[in-house]
Amino acid sequence: MTNSPNIQHANAPAMSATTSPQFDHLDARIHAVWKRTQLLHVSAGFLALFRWAIPLFLVGMTIDWMTYMPTPGRVVILGVVLVVSLYKAWHCGWRHLCAFDATHTALRIEKHHGGLESLLVSAIQLRDSDAVAGASEALRDRTCRLAEEAASNVQPKETVSYQRLRHPALIALAL
Repeated sequence: MTNSPNIQHANAPAMSATTSPQFDHLDARIHAVWKRTQLLHVSAGFLALFRWAIPLFLVGMTIDWMTYMPTPGRVVILGVVLVVSLYKAWHCGWRHLCAFDATHTALRIEKHHGGLESLLVSAIQLRDSDAVAGASEALRDRTCRLAEEAASNVQPKETVSYQRLRHPALIALAL
């Protein structure tokens, strides 16, 4: 049996001129920016954890060494080191971790790149909603195609820069 281009399989959806465009670039770029943002927050949290835990641990050891601290005192020192370090890690990065939200990430991309005039957000909202009464299907498809083209120019490395981790990383490395 030969497959001719004019024969359509029973399970395949019918293609028409009003079929919504695929969102390969848009979805991939938005998800890549979100993943890079999450990695930034996790890294910032761990750097803050090390930046606070190491000096506090050294101070606690010095206090213990100079005063011959009993076991309950050592437990208090360890508790202070852990609580302060974990709080700083949460405050500096881990509290910003969030579930994937395409609209929020698209807003972040548009804010960073500028000139997109809410194109990515509009495409995501149009893609996620069913056909709205009174809305032009051609306009919806055009918006989605423009967003797809704009998304192909988005570079996650440019959108989410790790430059702000440079100073904390040097401090953690020095410790």
